Amino acid sequence: MQPYYKERKYWECPVIHVRKLTKLPSFIALPLLCGHSKGKLRCPAELTIVLVHNYKKEPIMEKSLRYVGIENFVVINPAFEGPWINTLKLVELKKYLESDLCKTKYILFCDSDDAVLRDDPDKAIAYLNEEDCDLLLSNTSWDAGYECMREVQKWADQKAMENGRSECYINSGVYIGRTEFLRKVLNSAAKYITEHDLPRTEYWRLLDEGTLCEELLEFPMAVGSDQVLFRYIHPEYYPRMKVDYKGKLAIR
Repeated sequence: MQPYYKERKYWECPVIHVRKLTKLPSFIALPLLCGHSKGKLRCPAELTIVLVHNYKKEPIMEKSLRYVGIENFVVINPAFEGPWINTLKLVELKKYLESDLCKTKYILFCDSDDAVLRDDPDKAIAYLNEEDCDLLLSNTSWDAGYECMREVQKWADQKAMENGRSECYINSGVYIGRTEFLRKVLNSAAKYITEHDLPRTEYWRLLDEGTLCEELLEFPMAVGSDQVLFRYIHPEYYPRMKVDYKGKLAIR
């Protein structure tokens, strides 16, 4: 059986978030994944595409945006020393949304190092409206992080089943939202972000050892994972905050 991302219907998504494809050298990945859109795309005036990272060199998402003809996007590159903490993405995005620089109705957030834009970003807005919600997050079958919130996972599984899916959870790598509502969600997530959040490498180590819950006695406080925080607060904001169960926003 061929991988699902080789099926024609999945290539209608505006974003590809498949690491085995996006980690190819850019001179291979961009023509392969975005070649049909080279120099043809524009970002709608009501949308801002936002990236948050601390890379010294231009990552693959930035390269893909310029490859398809989009230059008017926002890159937030925090001055941060030490191991990367994934909740920094939420902290920096929150600062941007609260600043005078943020002027658009919609925000499209994409991970920087393992995603590419391949088609019209207008599609992301269309899918948000189709789902009749204010924040639409891409999906994944990976359930890491639910170990410490089994009741939330049970709720998430029920919602997935209601939408004809199983083991389909929030993926924080790609999401589209109405700016005003996204501010509210980020404010809720910020309650669990501390100066002592787990660095990404430490988070993975504890997951591998199966000791994440033991280490974080006040979970989700200081968990250091943007994805875990989105999953934790999802029930509070449903149905205004939804998972893209149909997989139309991003190939994952």
